[in-house]
Amino acid sequence: MESGLIAVDWYGVIIALGLVVVAIGLTWFNGFGMERDLVVGTIRSIIQLAILGYVLIYIFAIRQVWLTALILLVMALIAAYTAKGRIKRPYPGAIPILWFCITVGSFIALGYITVIAISDPEALKPRYLIPLGGMSIGNVLNGLSLAGERFRSELESKRDRIEVLLSLGADSSRAARDSARAAFTAAMIPTINALMVIGLIQIPGVMVGLVMSGEDPLIAARYQMVIMFMIVGGKVISLILGLKLSMRKYFTPEHQLRRELL
Repeated sequence: MESGLIAVDWYGVIIALGLVVVAIGLTWFNGFGMERDLVVGTIRSIIQLAILGYVLIYIFAIRQVWLTALILLVMALIAAYTAKGRIKRPYPGAIPILWFCITVGSFIALGYITVIAISDPEALKPRYLIPLGGMSIGNVLNGLSLAGERFRSELESKRDRIEVLLSLGADSSRAARDSARAAFTAAMIPTINALMVIGLIQIPGVMVGLVMSGEDPLIAARYQMVIMFMIVGGKVISLILGLKLSMRKYFTPEHQLRRELL
């Protein structure tokens, strides 16, 4: 099997950028109004990925596990700020709660995979921990963003029904159960869809990268399985934790709905 990955130079990146230009033009022509978001997102991705490429050279040289953990904590904090920004009306104290949920879910999943599943000291090096942790944190971020906004909107649309249940003696957990279930389901749909079609319709990024670099396809497939299981575990843990903690924000200790937060 051939080994080595084909190098992509900056000229190739500029040529590939033509597809984004086409996408922006089509969006403008059809009046969808997403041109600014596409332009800003593309510029940010170029800058952020270029910086990341240079920074990773130094990060991968780190030998202390605690420094790697600190980097992952900072990544989780940035993810918490991002998740808060995607919620239409975030509740007070959202950032510490989101940071806690992202950190707990991602670190449990990452630790389980690297220490128990892979069970190799090499997996505790930044070259493994940073990319794997980044994938886990990124997926948890998306899940918490979807769940947070959906939970708030469900509480808003069903507040009369919820208050009737509360008046009949139900506690906040029982009254908001359907809203929490709807939020959890909405957040998990992308992951469930990915599990259903992976290997049939979609060849995921990690597996593509390993195969393109000349790795055995079966090894690449096993790596992708491990990563998908890590994503599922970390996301479910964070979502359940996030919904339970946010429920305490939307309800008083006396199990009254805080209408002013909806």
